[in-house]
Amino acid sequence: MKIAVTRPSPAMIVALIALVAALSGTAYAALGKNSVGTRQLKAKAVTSGKLATNAVTSIKVAKNSLTGADINVGALGTVPNAANAASAGNAGTVGGHAAACPEGTVLIRGVCFDSNPNPEAATLKAAADACASKGGYLPAPMELFSTRSVLNLGSGVGTAHMFTDSYYSAVGTGSNYTTIVIDGTGKLTEQGVDAPSQYICAYALVR
Repeated sequence: MKIAVTRPSPAMIVALIALVAALSGTAYAALGKNSVGTRQLKAKAVTSGKLATNAVTSIKVAKNSLTGADINVGALGTVPNAANAASAGNAGTVGGHAAACPEGTVLIRGVCFDSNPNPEAATLKAAADACASKGGYLPAPMELFSTRSVLNLGSGVGTAHMFTDSYYSAVGTGSNYTTIVIDGTGKLTEQGVDAPSQYICAYALVR
């Protein structure tokens, strides 16, 4: 006797597939465009390894959402206009001009001075010319006075004092020109411009 075998209907096949899927805990659904948003994603589900290179651009980052803690400063390049900033403190020139004290001088409050007194000059003008020949100048009285705790301004004995750039005459006479010399005690003394004295030159830091 033959047993009739009936093929399952299409509806039965679909029902069986649905049953198997339900029992296995797996379900599939067609996803429409933009159907998966932030609410459908678990926290930390999207990591950097799952993002394409350059996928996150500046326009995709909320304004003010990044802080210093989010940025690897070591990976940043140097700002173009600050390319030399790191070495500016050791710069030897500024705009092509020397930016260091000459040899044999000392820096005091932004001005370079001879470390030691120069031998006496016969006159004030001779001392001024000698400083100019070295790219310097005779300092003003109070400018030199303020260095006495650092520089040797002499004992005040004989010509052991320093010329300054002061140059004036007795009021209304136009003659008897006088200058001021300073010694290491801080004493300021009037002296004729044609009398000898030692001197210390000053130099601008940038020349």
